[in-house]
Amino acid sequence: MFRIQLGTVEAELGATAVVSLFNDPDLGNRAVLTTHYEDEETYEDSMVVMMLTADELDALANVIDRAREGLAEAEQGGMVGLATWAERHAV
Repeated sequence: MFRIQLGTVEAELGATAVVSLFNDPDLGNRAVLTTHYEDEETYEDSMVVMMLTADELDALANVIDRAREGLAEAEQGGMVGLATWAERHAV
C-alpha cells in the first residue's frame, strides 16, 4: 500500500483539503480526498475521507466545473445571476 500526496488546499473557516493517490491490494487504485476542519470555538476536529475511482473522480470534476460556473455568474450578477444560472442548470 502506498499514497502520493498531490496537493493541499486551505479553505474558509479553518478547513483543509488534501488530494492524493492511493494504491492498495484490496481496494486498488483510488484518488483520495481528505478534508479536515478544526472548530476554533469548540476545539473539535472533524475529518472526511473520500476514495474515488477514475470514473467517480471524473463525476466530481464535472460537479466542480458546474460550481465554478455558478460562482462566476454570482460574481457578475449577484443573487439574480446565480438564480438565473440555477434555473438554466437545474438537475
